[in-house]
Amino acid sequence: MAAVKKPASGAAPKQRRRSPISRAEGEQRLIDAAIVLLQERPFGEVGVREIAAKADVNHGFVHTWFGGKGPLMERVATVLLERVSESVRSTPPGSLAAQPFDPNVQLAVRLVMWLTLESGVSPVIRNQAVIKALAERYVTVEGIAPETARLAAQQAVAIAIATVMYGPLIDIDSNEAASQTLGLWRHIVGLLAEHPPA
Repeated sequence: MAAVKKPASGAAPKQRRRSPISRAEGEQRLIDAAIVLLQERPFGEVGVREIAAKADVNHGFVHTWFGGKGPLMERVATVLLERVSESVRSTPPGSLAAQPFDPNVQLAVRLVMWLTLESGVSPVIRNQAVIKALAERYVTVEGIAPETARLAAQQAVAIAIATVMYGPLIDIDSNEAASQTLGLWRHIVGLLAEHPPA
């Protein structure tokens, strides 16, 4: 029987990885780790090995499961947009459907913009989960016709993206400041319900 090696005195024992994980758990841990790291530092500085180390997953699985950093970042953006969509669906009538300065909204918008600049048009933009959620809200809560609701949702997303990216340049740097601009948009949406376009 072989003797078990003990660490030299004063040396820290090696950390053992957890037992093998399922692909679903591993993917989720990588996504969660990427979100944490992307909130802390510029996107270009966050690497695959660092994400994997934070997730306690072998970095090779990033390539096996996602195909590389780019596709992992696209999945992260999709997850963030799905969170924003759920927030839109669960927000009570009469209040802002999405808060532009919510960390998930901020990170989602910036990540989608970064992905678009890094790789051209990103597939995550075609996802349109937020537009669908807003359009559903405009139909059910505001009573707007579906085709008009979709156009209004596209405009609302454009306003939210502009608010996230450029709001501080025009003194919109908090949800409170954004609520005035978006409140005016909500009034316009109400007018669309009362007076649908011809």
